[in-house]
Amino acid sequence: MAKKKSKGKNKKQQQVSMSPERFMREKVRTLPIGKCYVTPGWKETGIAQVIVTRVRPSGNIVAGVFLVDLFCLGVKDVFYKVSLADYEFEQMLSSISDNLDLEEISYDEAHNLIYGAIAFAKEAGIEPARMFNIGGFILEEDTDDIPLIEYDFGKDGKHHLVAEANSPEARNILILRKRLGDAFTFEIEEDDLGHLSVEDLKQAMDGWAESMAESSRYPMEKYSYDYPAYPATLSVKHQFIADELMSPDNAPGLPVEVIERILALPNDEATQDISNIVYYVIGQTYKAFNDDTIDIPYNGAILHSVMLLTQLRNEKGLDALLEIMRQDDDFIDYHFGDIMPEVMHQALYACGKDNIPALEKYLYTPGYNTYFREQVPETYAMIAFNHPGRREEVIELFRRLLVSMVSRLPEQNACDGTFAALTLCYLIEMEATELIPEIKALFATGCVDRSVTGDCDTVIHDIADGSKFRNVNRYKIPDIYKETARLRQWWANAQ
Repeated sequence: MAKKKSKGKNKKQQQVSMSPERFMREKVRTLPIGKCYVTPGWKETGIAQVIVTRVRPSGNIVAGVFLVDLFCLGVKDVFYKVSLADYEFEQMLSSISDNLDLEEISYDEAHNLIYGAIAFAKEAGIEPARMFNIGGFILEEDTDDIPLIEYDFGKDGKHHLVAEANSPEARNILILRKRLGDAFTFEIEEDDLGHLSVEDLKQAMDGWAESMAESSRYPMEKYSYDYPAYPATLSVKHQFIADELMSPDNAPGLPVEVIERILALPNDEATQDISNIVYYVIGQTYKAFNDDTIDIPYNGAILHSVMLLTQLRNEKGLDALLEIMRQDDDFIDYHFGDIMPEVMHQALYACGKDNIPALEKYLYTPGYNTYFREQVPETYAMIAFNHPGRREEVIELFRRLLVSMVSRLPEQNACDGTFAALTLCYLIEMEATELIPEIKALFATGCVDRSVTGDCDTVIHDIADGSKFRNVNRYKIPDIYKETARLRQWWANAQ
């Protein structure tokens, strides 16, 4: 979100408020390199946390921490702090080392460990974690000016993947097989699967890989939204709403008194101001996702807006919600993370349950994000659960959708295999036995992602007892105060 300009701010004050992302891109390499560290035992375990520092003129420390997998994956994660006092830096080191003595190393050693692991991972088709695009600026450029230090990467000369079953890291097996064939090794760390034999574990992983291969057979719908001209300036009637929603201090959750003050306003006025904020914030961020230049401090404005519109339950807020749902994966990651599927369908229901034409127009328009799109079928299900008298209407909405997908699905025209499968999940929860003929016809296209739902027989079996799959809380309007408290707790745990 754009940093608000205050009257009387001078140039020096504006420089102080430079976002951490912009500081890393533009300033950090002008600072002298400080001490560097690595966690002990990395040669044996293949996992190292490498800490690189630079020193500000004030003496405060800029620190970048790189989680490095030297056996296979390269840089798995990155975080950074742009200004730490000495005691804060020592506290950070203590939390990283877990009471083990960190090894101080030269910058050249740190540089070669990090970039060497990245190069080794790229040989297998694996790119560094996305946050490296920003956190990596604390490193010098990888040029011949840095003395080359040879390290042994991999295990026994091969890429060696260590992963827990069903973890994101395990998905790299498909990439490794595609790039390296059988010229790599892997193991599953013992967890709740520790009682299984090595052969059982390999079979389980092979089965998981087959499931992922099944999923990869179905390409996602191509995102092709033609963005409109978003407002370059923000206009609101109640300025405090903009100030609170766009304040980085409120990113973990709005204060209770702010929520109460907003909800006490005339409903139309609050809805209009929040909608204006949504359009403005989208305009301030969407372009930066495409070229990875986002430099605006995260403030939670979009998430706060969705939660507030859910409480206001005003149909006039639907347009802003649908504009959010026209955005892409990067927008979801930045503004929602994993929370999006928990909140979006509730907002659509609150503002759109009586405007089915608007929901259908969105649903049948090609070029949108699959995970945003599937929020509409979930909204349909929410209507059916909360208004039993509308079940027949909802069944017909789903019937129309399923019939149309028979011709559209092979071409990924406003749908894809993942969307089709997720839609079937809601029909299972609804126990929509009326639609079994249409479900069979959909599976007959061969384009439904069976890794999500199972095959047609499985869906028909599950639909007969769908209530056991139903999470009733997902289909209720939440208490915003409880949800905000939960959000704040999640935020605190993530820090």
